[in-house]
Amino acid sequence: MVDFPLKFEVKADAKPGVSNTWQCSVNNLEPIKVGIPVEFHGPGKAYTPEDLYGLAVLNCIIAVYKAISEKNNIEFEKIEGSVIVSLDKKEENGNLILTNLDLKFKVTGAKDKEKAKTFLEKAIKDCPVSNSIKSGKTYHLDVS
Repeated sequence: MVDFPLKFEVKADAKPGVSNTWQCSVNNLEPIKVGIPVEFHGPGKAYTPEDLYGLAVLNCIIAVYKAISEKNNIEFEKIEGSVIVSLDKKEENGNLILTNLDLKFKVTGAKDKEKAKTFLEKAIKDCPVSNSIKSGKTYHLDVS
């Protein structure tokens, strides 16, 4: 039994300057390097906030799928995913917003392809990270 609400703390610290990367971390895990995207004159060679956003949604859906599959004895060899994060300006005020996530998932080696696809669709609907965001989402599913 899980006691809700759950809380997850993440940390980051940064020095000034768009060309400087910084670090973020969770608990006692190895920190990861973060930076401003090259498109915004950042240094590159580090995860961007946009990367982390896409990774959060992608990995949440994969985690939910793995949990649902295990609970329901759905056998598969591998799940692969990718996401393209689209960023644009709002016309009315020029603010930057993440407008769409184009997600692709491929499940291979599924013993029961129909159930595997049904549970992948359920994982997409049940992902708390994806359910908490405003941007549009497009999904492409391939189960074999």
